[in-house]
Amino acid sequence: MAEIVEHPRQARGELTRPVRLTTFHDLGHFDCGKPPLNDWIKNQALNSEGQFARTYVVCSGNVVVGYYCIAMGSVERKQLPSKLKRKQGLPNHAPVAIIGRLARDKSPQWKGLGKDLLQDALIRIVSVSENIGVRCVLVHAIDDEAAQFWKDQEFQEYPDGSRTFFMPIETVIEAMS
Repeated sequence: MAEIVEHPRQARGELTRPVRLTTFHDLGHFDCGKPPLNDWIKNQALNSEGQFARTYVVCSGNVVVGYYCIAMGSVERKQLPSKLKRKQGLPNHAPVAIIGRLARDKSPQWKGLGKDLLQDALIRIVSVSENIGVRCVLVHAIDDEAAQFWKDQEFQEYPDGSRTFFMPIETVIEAMS
C-alpha cells in the first residue's frame, strides 16, 4: 500500500491519514463500484457532518480514495445476540457505535485500504468508549460482498442472513491492546 503521510497536500500515490471530511476534499472522482456509497459521499456526507455522523476520508492529494462514517445509536436489548445480553444492568436499549459506511476507490492500487479504514474507525470508537457507554460496534452490510468483508474481520452476523454485524466493544479493545 502507498505510504500514509500527515499533510493533506502531497504527491499522488501518498495517502493522508484519515481526517474529517471538509469542502476542501475532492469527491468528484470517487468510485467504489457501489452507486449508493458513491452517492452518499458525493451528495449527502457533508450535510450529515456532525449532525448524524462523522465522516473520515483518506486522500491522494486532495482526492478522496476511501472513507468511513461513524455515529452513535442504540439497539433494543432483545435484538442483541445472547452473549451481548448477558451483561448485568444492561438497559432496554443498548448503546452502540455504528460504522454507517466504509468504502475505498475500486482502483487496484488502493487494495487493502478498507482494512486500514476499519482499524482507524475502531481506534476512534475505542477512544469514545472511554468516555461514554458503548456495548458493541454495529454494521449493516450493503451487499453480500460487504458481508463477507465484515465476516473476514471477525464481526458476527446476527441474526444469520440479516447482513447486520456486531462486535462486542470488549473484543475491539482486546484487539487494540
